[in-house]
Amino acid sequence: MNNETEVSQREMLKIIGLFRKNGFKGEYESFERSKEVEGEYLIVVTDENTHIKGLFKANPSKDMVSFQHVLNDHNTVA
Repeated sequence: MNNETEVSQREMLKIIGLFRKNGFKGEYESFERSKEVEGEYLIVVTDENTHIKGLFKANPSKDMVSFQHVLNDHNTVA
């Protein structure tokens, strides 16, 4: 991996599986490893039904997905 926040394809598949298990369907736009919490990821997802883009935190080892906030043209992930 090139940098510490890069997420492998295997990790992405685990995260997508976790989202699906929790009923989320949509387009996964970005995956980034959290700099603050080991095993936690930041994911940008656009909902399949509403087309609303949101930022989520996911931790596959804790079987946890949590919504952070809605993203629009003025909000981006830093």
